[in-house]
Amino acid sequence: MLLCAWASAHLEKEPQVRTVLFATGTLFSYLFSAFLPIAAYPAAQAPHWHIGAKLYLGLSVFASVLFVSIFFILKWQAKRDKRKERAEHDDSSDL
Repeated sequence: MLLCAWASAHLEKEPQVRTVLFATGTLFSYLFSAFLPIAAYPAAQAPHWHIGAKLYLGLSVFASVLFVSIFFILKWQAKRDKRKERAEHDDSSDL
């Protein structure tokens, strides 16, 4: 949901991109929910699974790093856009 909120805020002028982003996000979420547990926790290895907890821990770490990276990228982009708007405003006021 955090990614959806960020996408809505930063892609407000791009409705087609936002729609594709939400649709692919939903698709991948459903695919992970449907097939990843089957691969991570095979019934033949129960109750001593070899990969399940490690896989989910790795995905959690990856998601955390991804969220932090996206946060700083969006923050940098907003700062860059403000500087660009300020420069355009200063250029137009000089005329």
